[in-house]
Amino acid sequence: MKLFLAAIFFLAWLTPVTAQPEGMPAGTILEYDGELFMPYSAGVIEASLSVAPDVARMRPSQVNLLKKKLARCSSLLENDALFSSLRGLKAAFHSRILSMNSTTEKEKWIPSEVETALYATLAIDSLPGWNPEPDAWVTLYFNNPKKLVGTPVINDIYVEPRESGKLNNWLELDRISVPNRIFAAKNNALRFFEPVSREDFILTPIAYFQTSIEKAEKKGIRHPGEEFTPRSSENKEIERLKFSNDLEKIRKIDPELAEKLMQAYLEAGMPEAASTSHENAPVDQIIVLNSWREAVRKLKAEMNAMSPMERRSPAWWSNTEESNVSGLTPAGYSGSRPLVRLNKNLIDQTKPTSSIQLIVAEWSMLPGSEFGETPGYNLAFEKLSRLSQQEELWEQIYNLLDP
Repeated sequence: MKLFLAAIFFLAWLTPVTAQPEGMPAGTILEYDGELFMPYSAGVIEASLSVAPDVARMRPSQVNLLKKKLARCSSLLENDALFSSLRGLKAAFHSRILSMNSTTEKEKWIPSEVETALYATLAIDSLPGWNPEPDAWVTLYFNNPKKLVGTPVINDIYVEPRESGKLNNWLELDRISVPNRIFAAKNNALRFFEPVSREDFILTPIAYFQTSIEKAEKKGIRHPGEEFTPRSSENKEIERLKFSNDLEKIRKIDPELAEKLMQAYLEAGMPEAASTSHENAPVDQIIVLNSWREAVRKLKAEMNAMSPMERRSPAWWSNTEESNVSGLTPAGYSGSRPLVRLNKNLIDQTKPTSSIQLIVAEWSMLPGSEFGETPGYNLAFEKLSRLSQQEELWEQIYNLLDP
């Protein structure tokens, strides 16, 4: 009888997720997808502000102004009605003023962000607990144009993001190569992006390959049969990482060339070829350089075949195009997108470094996706989905932009 009563008590305490009636005890534990959650426990709200020491020392007055703006933004999010009666979640609002070492000499703005991180409440030894990383999040980046785009095709050239929606003054963008959706807002008439011409795009990889050739030639080429000095493990790893990074850039433009370079790399006995007996043999630079020279030749031939009007026309590109080396396609071709650069005038460098001119909100959700279910980790995404639809809140955040 005692075992029977204990079983009844356990089943009442560990309830499968079929429905979530109101008024459930805070200590109720629900099972979903093999994990235990406490969706009725009291919500937890945390807030923090961190400032990089170098910025605080260099520009104290501008940092103080920026701190007030970030505090205002964080307060708008924290005090939204969605978080007034929080249950089954921890919401953390982190404001950060980052080091200026991450920006270039031309970018004088102070990098800053406000993150809203949501954690579904787990049952850990029958007590509320959370994963170390958030289950769903949205981060607002201030004056950071690079958050508008995904991975570059090469250097500073990107596939143009696709407009996927609009919320009042906010534009929703799909960055194509990055899964997370973004909202973007500015208070000027400037375009986010500048078009890239077909000639401009082809000249970019030509310059890249030629620079690589010149660097390799200055470094010196080992001729066949010439003795070489075995490299240390550290040097081999540095060389491997550099080659891998270069190869990824090349693969976007010419997958066939990238494959040839990889084969040459493996045949030369690099670390990737675990079966090779020449572990310390250097890359056959002659093969690599000849491949780069062939790429330059093909790209120049492709450009020379264009009429002056074609060269000046906007570049459309696809990573699956096989008819040429560059990957360029006719405008509007299925599976291709226009190529762009970020508008270099988007952030006015003459304004104070604390001036907010651009806000990009990045969400841990796919473009156009919404969540309506609440079981398990879905509770965090459902809250985030509703947050993205709070028109009044986003209008208030938009008003943080300086004139």
